[in-house]
Amino acid sequence: MNTEKRLEIEVKVRVAALPPCRKKLLALGAELAQVRIREHNLVLDTPGHGLKQQGILLRLRRAGKLSSLTMKTPVGQASAYKVRAETETVVADFAAMKKILRGIGLRTVFTYEKYRETFRLGGVLVMLDQTPIGDFIEIEGLPPAIDDVASRLGFSPADYITDSYRQLFLGTGRSGNMIFAP
Repeated sequence: MNTEKRLEIEVKVRVAALPPCRKKLLALGAELAQVRIREHNLVLDTPGHGLKQQGILLRLRRAGKLSSLTMKTPVGQASAYKVRAETETVVADFAAMKKILRGIGLRTVFTYEKYRETFRLGGVLVMLDQTPIGDFIEIEGLPPAIDDVASRLGFSPADYITDSYRQLFLGTGRSGNMIFAP
């Protein structure tokens, strides 16, 4: 977690199943950076969706016992990669932070969940995400390293997705929240 602004550069790739991707990552020498963990994410905005209108994402995340608050803002023009400035900080108490954010007028506009396992390979982070709308890998790093690792995993820029999980969820024709059935 960081408390300073940093540049996040990433792509997603939809995959049929995560186990073959995991096996391939390990065969390529990837190192496990974070064991598989369930994430619960709240996207917050003003009642008039003022943050979204500015291209800002404000997310409160609980991942296992750890919680964080993240703000992502747009940077530059559209490209094959999703590029955003990101400021993130650890949150000691998820429920208290949620109450504070609601107290200043922000509302949860979307809730999404996923199981995520993270690996390091070739200067990038590779996340294996199981979501209620399917399986994805997310590759984060500098563009040449993203392209190299994607290629080694059998993917090309034609496979890259820069949509958010919310956009992907809404693209399925569903409404509401992207959460696992109880």
